[in-house]
Amino acid sequence: MLIAAVVVPGAPAFVSELMGSAAHELDELRHAADSAVSRAVSDLTAESHDSPSASSAVAQLVIIGPGDPAEYDAAGPVSFGSFGRDVSIAALADGQRSNNDLPTPLMVARYLASRDVASHPEHSDLWATARWVTTSGAGATALGERLRDDAMRIAVILVADGALCHGPKAPRAEDPRAEAYDDEVCDVLASGKLGRLAQIDADLGVELGASGPRVWPVLFAAADGDGIGAVLWQGAPYGVGWAVAQWRPAQEVARN
Repeated sequence: MLIAAVVVPGAPAFVSELMGSAAHELDELRHAADSAVSRAVSDLTAESHDSPSASSAVAQLVIIGPGDPAEYDAAGPVSFGSFGRDVSIAALADGQRSNNDLPTPLMVARYLASRDVASHPEHSDLWATARWVTTSGAGATALGERLRDDAMRIAVILVADGALCHGPKAPRAEDPRAEAYDDEVCDVLASGKLGRLAQIDADLGVELGASGPRVWPVLFAAADGDGIGAVLWQGAPYGVGWAVAQWRPAQEVARN
């Protein structure tokens, strides 16, 4: 069952070491992502602290990015050398081999994982046993349904970008519809009513270059009812719509 969800961008610009002197420009984004990710993982570890019989075996962290349906071993060291700088992220578990085939969104999530473990060593076991998945379309819906019906407590970290058309310096030609589209997505995430993601114009999202439409079905299929949502950060500093959001089911909030 889904007990927490986080949405973060899949931007390599997250990695401060890749940004050089411009790294500080995204400090607020990194802080928001660190806060949301750590909170979601803490929601899983809290169950272990509450019950002596509970363990990471009954809690699962699932990281999901857009792409053809596949599952990856991401517990080993990760290198960002292909982005022009020799930046390496340590393994999440001893003895794991590096995976040079990780899609960029999952690489970015691995970077966030390393930041979380550095700040919260007690989260290391859940990260070491996490699932790293890419999906889209019907596969995303099926994955969400499986997560919803799983007896384990599950936290999802979903990696998705918004429109690529914000302003004249955007990766794609500027499109005046980009701002309204990303605002609508963020309004839904803040409302906690993840089922409303299915009502957002997916074709428009694809036209604007957003990767969210490929993975939103995971959230609205996995969520068993409405919850409490919040958008911690929203912007388009480099012409791409990015947002950090968090969600918890209403009953989970009441229990805590």
